[in-house]
Parts: sequence; C-alpha cells; structure tokens
Amino acid sequence: MGGVSETIERHEGRLARTEEVLRAIVREARAEKLTFMAGSIAYHAFVSLLPALVLLVAVSSTIGLSLQRGVESLTKALLTEDVSKLLLEEISASNQSAGLSLIGLAVLLWGSLRIFRGLDTAFSDIYESEAANTFADQLTDGALVLGTFAAAIVAAIYVGTRFPITGSGPAVALVGGVVTVGFLTVAFLPMYYVFPDADVSVAEVLPGVVVASIGLTLFATLFKLYVSVSGKGDTQSLVAVVVLLLTWLYFSSLVLLLGVAVNAVLSNRSRDVSIDPVIGGVPRGERRKLATREELVAELEELANKLDADPESFVAYVDDEEVSLHPPQAITVDSDPDFGFGDGSVALELRWTPREE
Repeated sequence: MGGVSETIERHEGRLARTEEVLRAIVREARAEKLTFMAGSIAYHAFVSLLPALVLLVAVSSTIGLSLQRGVESLTKALLTEDVSKLLLEEISASNQSAGLSLIGLAVLLWGSLRIFRGLDTAFSDIYESEAANTFADQLTDGALVLGTFAAAIVAAIYVGTRFPITGSGPAVALVGGVVTVGFLTVAFLPMYYVFPDADVSVAEVLPGVVVASIGLTLFATLFKLYVSVSGKGDTQSLVAVVVLLLTWLYFSSLVLLLGVAVNAVLSNRSRDVSIDPVIGGVPRGERRKLATREELVAELEELANKLDADPESFVAYVDDEEVSLHPPQAITVDSDPDFGFGDGSVALELRWTPREE
C-alpha cells in the first residue's frame, strides 16, 4: 500500500506542477499582451517579407547560385496558392528593377532587417531584459539572425532540390512535416538564443524553439486546408490575397511569441510569474509565507478603501524603514480570476498624476 500511495502522490505532484507551469504561461501571455504584440510583428513582417526574399534571390544570383526555383517551392509550401503566386510575381519584378547596386542593396537590406529589429524588441520585452537594447544592438542582432536565416533557407532549398519528397498520402505528409519542423528548429535557434539579451543557454531556449516550429508547421497545414475547403484559394482578388497573407503572418507571429513566453516561464526569467525553473534560468529564491486568496483580497481592499478616503499622507514601512509618498489619485484592486486560466494572482495598482508646471 505504501508503494501505491507514493506513486499516487508523485502522479498528483506532476499534475500540480504541470498545471502551475501552464497557468504561468497563460499569465505571461496575458501580461505581455502577446496578441497585440503579434499584430506589430505581423506588420513588420508584411513590409519586410518581399525585400528579404528579393535580397536572397539577388545575392544568390550574383554569386552564381540560382535560388529562384527553390524560393518558389518554399513559398508554395508555406503559403496558399494565390499568396505565393502574387509574392513570386513581385519578387521577379523587384529583382529585375533593383539590381545589386550599393543603393539597391542597402534598401533591400534595411527592409529585411525591419522584421528582425521588431522581433528583437519583442523578445527583450517578454524576457524583461535589463540589458540596454540600443538601436546598434538591434541592428547587430538582426543582421546576425538574418544571416543565419538566409543560410538555413539556402541549405533547405539545396537539400530539397537534391532529395525531393515525392508522392502523396499520410506517410509522405508526415515525413514532410517532420522535415519542416527540423528546418524551422535549426532556423529559429539562433534567434531565440540571441534576441532575449539575457545570459541564456541552448537548453533553455530549445523548448520554445520546438513549440514554435511544431506550432507553425501545424498552423500552416491547417491554414492551407481551411483555404482550400472554403474555396478562397480560387479567388484572384488582390484584397483577398493581402488579407490572407496578413492573417497568416499574424498567427505565425503569435506562435513565435508564444515560444518566447514558454522559454521565459520555464526558466523563470519573467517578472510577471514566479515558479521554480524547469530548465536552468533564475532560481525562485527563498519561499515566503503565502496567504489565501480571500485574505489577500480583503487586505488589499481595506488598503484601497483607506487610500480612497483622500488621506493627507501615505507612508510605507519596509523592514523598519519608512518611505513617505503622496497619496495616489487612482487605486484599483485586481482580483480577476482570469476565467480559470490565470494563476490566481491578486494585484493592487496605484497611480499618481503629476502636477502641471
């Protein structure tokens, strides 16, 4: 009986730990407003996607390596038929007009770096990195990741040309999906390692990379299936194509950012959550005595009521040290249970409005 009870306790402990981690990930995603952040990333991707592909084709043509057919296969594999057709037409037209003059190369490179600068900022925000993420740092990180992305794309196109996956059926689709996940993992790993501007390890960032790679592969498959079933793939409307591309970029950005949030939570590097790290990261530190949710809500509401009575002074005591503050103008107790998906945290928000000079 003792062995059975120990097994049950271990099983319950794993379930509780899994629930704690999942709740922390949801809270991190809500706290960092990933859905809004994904919209910004999608915009940067929308204005940077064409310059990036044009730059890749132009540079490869200059060094004697033709990637036009490979880029066509890549876009058709990831995007819908109408979107890939429009994109390939624009790549061909832009490549013929831009050339590789110094000015043309600079314009294409700057446009390509936009998306990576945006991602660099987003990664640092999610990790809440204390390192200065300057413009020069964004350019350096963006150029490094752009180079690794280009190398990964060239390698994927080369391997796909030499060893094409032919045929149809579930087995072929499964092999293609596994290959896509592997390619995305290799391509994303440098980005997840460099962009946080934190002292992370490869083991720390790998879970988020795998989550993003599998998520993007599944999303691309389901998205193409939805478009084919709904019949939207037959339309030639430019507006419809743009909407499809923006939708694809938005949800792809959301999956990428979710991978970042997973890493930040598993390593306990975000200030929005506090758990024992799963992989490396920052130790939770000394455990403090925790109160029940009801006790916390009652204490914070009592404090809010006293502050709302417009007192003349506001004094806080921390370890016998006194800090005098002006009374806040706005007091809010946030006891929202997050519809069962949060970690049950309670917050007290105080806001001060400065006097106009």
